Amino acid sequence: MDLRCFSATLAFLMGFGLSAPVAAQSINQAQASSDAHTPKTDELLSEWQLKPRWSVQYDVASIDGPDGLAGVGNFQDFRRAGIGIDLVMPHGFSARLEAELTADPIEMTDAYLRWNGKNVRVTLGQQKAQFPLDQENSKFNTSFLERAAFVSAFGYTRRTGISGQYVTGDWGISGGIYTDPILRLNDVETNSSSFDARTYWSPQLAKTKLHFGAAYHLRDLNDFRLASTRYQSRPALGITETRYVGTPALGVAKEHRFGIEAAFVQGRLHFASEAHWLKAERDLLGDAKFFGAYAEVGVFLTQDSRPLRGGMFGAITPRKPVGAGGLGAVQLNLRYDYLDLNSGAIKGGKQNGYLASLIWTPAASFRLMGQYTKLYYTDAVIAVAGNRAYSVDMVGMRGQMSF
Repeated sequence: MDLRCFSATLAFLMGFGLSAPVAAQSINQAQASSDAHTPKTDELLSEWQLKPRWSVQYDVASIDGPDGLAGVGNFQDFRRAGIGIDLVMPHGFSARLEAELTADPIEMTDAYLRWNGKNVRVTLGQQKAQFPLDQENSKFNTSFLERAAFVSAFGYTRRTGISGQYVTGDWGISGGIYTDPILRLNDVETNSSSFDARTYWSPQLAKTKLHFGAAYHLRDLNDFRLASTRYQSRPALGITETRYVGTPALGVAKEHRFGIEAAFVQGRLHFASEAHWLKAERDLLGDAKFFGAYAEVGVFLTQDSRPLRGGMFGAITPRKPVGAGGLGAVQLNLRYDYLDLNSGAIKGGKQNGYLASLIWTPAASFRLMGQYTKLYYTDAVIAVAGNRAYSVDMVGMRGQMSF
């Protein structure tokens, strides 16, 4: 890795973190409230408000593996750079428009109109389609550089449609009907449709916040079945295009995805785990079945806690941020990540991942993250001298600012 570039990047990002004003907390808290899935009547605003949004994530990483393996080396790039606006309107209405600037071409992430009632929320437009817990968590609040391998492999992406959510006490349920992303609606070859549903229960037991959930997704690919579908995942790093596990092109007619999730928070300690199954129906061929799961545990080395509310983990706001006489929040996380893309004659490979991350949040809108990952592959799609069983090491770091 280019140490001069790495040091310059670290110094630049730390400079922003150390000079972060305490006022950044209120900005991030407003964002966390916007992301929360529990509508409250007393939070409905009666006046028009317009708030800009912008964010930057920059990654520096190195991947190492057996001699001759493709895709190894040093990497540095913007992981994300987004800009958008939130509009709050009278009578519980709001809207969000947000774009991902690092995508080529520029990608629309959120583009929706929303109405919040006492216990009900209705959303129309491009949005999250009842994602797994790891994907429901904001991209600014993840425990690792990337989400679990099955999230990207199984194609959990934002889609266009209408959804509704009902929340009462510790229980919530949501569902929606969707089609393709908004920028592809005019493409007659990809007129897929889906039904997605998710429910959760998050009771408080003494000093422990518990969470249990389940989700189901049915997607009819319609004309898209004439194209090819691949299920694949990167090696825990989003700025590389290499995939060591991935199925060949499949003609998929329908997808059935089912997942279960559990989590808890007790003081400085948190735990989260999910398991997801995907069945791909194929015309004139047998169904393909794939599986992914993870389990993680994390602990704060400072007197901070990871908020768990509204069916997701919220933003971390340090109790004693830098600039107010504190160190910020320091968190250590460990994760086991498993992905199986083998099904009968289909050999997409298996991945066993072991991850460790250290996160420093000097103030609510700033974050520095370091991560080490050890990945073991069998039946990998990229061979080394004919060998498809080997291990890969990844060391990475991220600087993040979000407002």
